[in-house]
Order: sequence, then structure tokens, then C-alpha cells
Amino acid sequence: MREFLKAALVGGAFIAAASLFSGAVNPWDDGKNAILVEETYVVKPGDTLWDIAEEYLAKNTGTRRYILEYKEGIYENNPWLVDRKGLIRPGDELQMTYWVKGEEE
Repeated sequence: MREFLKAALVGGAFIAAASLFSGAVNPWDDGKNAILVEETYVVKPGDTLWDIAEEYLAKNTGTRRYILEYKEGIYENNPWLVDRKGLIRPGDELQMTYWVKGEEE
């Protein structure tokens, strides 16, 4: 029984640490001061949705987001991509959003 409790405590601590460091829980930032920025991105030759998502994810300083979540957000902001099965072409205009840190109150 003692070994079970020890394993449960270690496992719980591991899960808590993983949640904290992954950004699933961020006790220092409640996101209230984040400002949404909206931009139009014009697709260039050689661009992929993944590359564009990585570029905008780097600009996202106001909240924690993950690459797959960000890529899905591109589809949400540009529903026509669903009809084209995610195919982008040079000259396409993508509506992009990201969050930046606002001023402290």
C-alpha cells in the first residue's frame, strides 16, 4: 500500500508539473491584458499552412497557443480553406489573428 501511495504522489506531481510547464495552466498570466491583433497575410510561393502558423505563433506573445491549435485557427478564420482541403496558392489572402501582451494595469 505504501508503494502505491508513493507512486500516486510522484505521478500526481509529474502531471502537475507537466501541466504547468506545458502552458495548460499559467498561474502568472490570466490573459486579461492580451490584445487581439488581426492581419491579412498574402500567401507567397513555397508557403505552407504549417510555415504560416509557425510565423504567427511566434508573434503570439499575449497567450499560450500551440502549433496545431494555431493551424486549426487558420481554418476557422478562413472557412474557404475547408472547401479547398487546405490548399493555398500564391496570392491567396488569409485572415490571421494573434494575441500580444497589453499594458499592465
